[in-house]
Amino acid sequence: MTRHPARAAYALATVLALGLTAACGSGADDGKEAGAAGKLALGTFFGAQTNFNPWLSPTGDNPTLQVHQMVYDSLTQVDPDGKVTPALATSWEFTDPTTLVVKLRDGVKFDDGTPLDANAVKANFDYASKAVPAGPYAKYFAQITTTVVDETTVELKSKAPQPDLPTDFAIGGGFIVNPKALKAPSGLKGKPDGTGPYTLAHSVQGQRYDFTRRKDYWDAKQYPYQSVQLKNFSSPQALENAMKAGQLQGGQAATPKTLPALHSAGLTVHRSAPTTLGGIWLSDRAGKIVPALGKVKVRQALNHAIDRAAIHKAATPGVGAPGSLIVPKGLPGYSAETDAKYTYDPAKAKKLLVEAGYPDGFTLPVLAGGDNDVASQAVAGYLRKIGVEVKLEGHANDYVNQLYSGKWAAAASAMAMVPTVQSLTALLAPDGSGNFNHSVDPEIQALLTKAQTASAAEQADAVEELVKKVNDEAWFLITAHNQNVYLTGKDVTCDIGQRSVCPMYTFRPAEQ
Repeated sequence: MTRHPARAAYALATVLALGLTAACGSGADDGKEAGAAGKLALGTFFGAQTNFNPWLSPTGDNPTLQVHQMVYDSLTQVDPDGKVTPALATSWEFTDPTTLVVKLRDGVKFDDGTPLDANAVKANFDYASKAVPAGPYAKYFAQITTTVVDETTVELKSKAPQPDLPTDFAIGGGFIVNPKALKAPSGLKGKPDGTGPYTLAHSVQGQRYDFTRRKDYWDAKQYPYQSVQLKNFSSPQALENAMKAGQLQGGQAATPKTLPALHSAGLTVHRSAPTTLGGIWLSDRAGKIVPALGKVKVRQALNHAIDRAAIHKAATPGVGAPGSLIVPKGLPGYSAETDAKYTYDPAKAKKLLVEAGYPDGFTLPVLAGGDNDVASQAVAGYLRKIGVEVKLEGHANDYVNQLYSGKWAAAASAMAMVPTVQSLTALLAPDGSGNFNHSVDPEIQALLTKAQTASAAEQADAVEELVKKVNDEAWFLITAHNQNVYLTGKDVTCDIGQRSVCPMYTFRPAEQ
């Protein structure tokens, strides 16, 4: 089973955030307007890749999701506690492990009067799987057959169990585009065509987007603001300065050391649950690029060589917690005993290198997202102490292409791990979106299949067994389980829950 790429997109967002650049469309008049009644001004520094074709854009659980939530309705939503709730889909039921029947909301129409019905949903899923083979959803929907039962009922039949389909719909895989627009999709790059709560009134591509609320929207109470403005900034520091100056009412934060000052400035700091992995992917597990990484004792040595608590304190103080497992505490599969396997033990690390045949160490090139990757720099310093010469190479502008090029033995990355089984599939399946070099291990694959197909009562134990095996094989050099951070001003509130940013449907005036 190929896991939905939505959560993988935030992995890229986290690493790219400090390296991506986007034009900043600031201005004194905009700042004055930001606090006006009925208007919400938000900021992002991950807007350079904005594309209003959700089937081509790396939506998923990352900041660009806010853009799509304004102009498109999704089949489902996820509340702050992680519960899937209705949206365009009013109900859904798995009639068997591979069949999901979805009932649709009646009466919803696109601007031109085209009904949003089962045919529209089928057109979107067919487009995602066939018309855009290079898109991030192609492999996923290629494994799903969509059948129209009646005008408001659609049946999805998958080749293997997909228990998290309802969640996937909420985080990028369920936005429904006008089928007519899909016949000429190039027009969607700068002009959306959906049924969402807002319409695009004006934009400067890559810089600023102005939205106005759709008249007679079916769920207007979830979107109290008459207009929303989204502005892209060249860096998190620039965004945070705009927040402190009152030019914005909401925006993502990516500089943990500044959080106390932001709080002192009167901003509210929203922290998500610690559900995101951060660290180095030891992607060349076959040793094709760097032969040393083909040795399990070498990968284990690297895990014993680093002081995770010290790295976390230096890189992300006050946000998340140090950790070594591919699932954070609180999620299925976490075990404190397994998490404690890789203690900070440089002597043991050197011993393992000797046993693996590398007494003098080796050179390890690592793909990094930018020059300000404090955690990766700290990891490099620890590894050099045991004889491993780390060469960090920043590729902020072409990080994504480099990540999937297959040229890198290791890469700094991140991954949101909710829902857990689907996210583990991304990390571990040979064609998973987080398995950058397509590593294969028969035992890991067998345990992954077991976790995917287990009953609800047996799944937690199956996931824990899988996580322990991956930890023993040391496929990753995880340093922390991170929280995402979002900021709001004194007149606005929102709820980030388990997400990377506050979903648009959670924003409210603070007095409400």
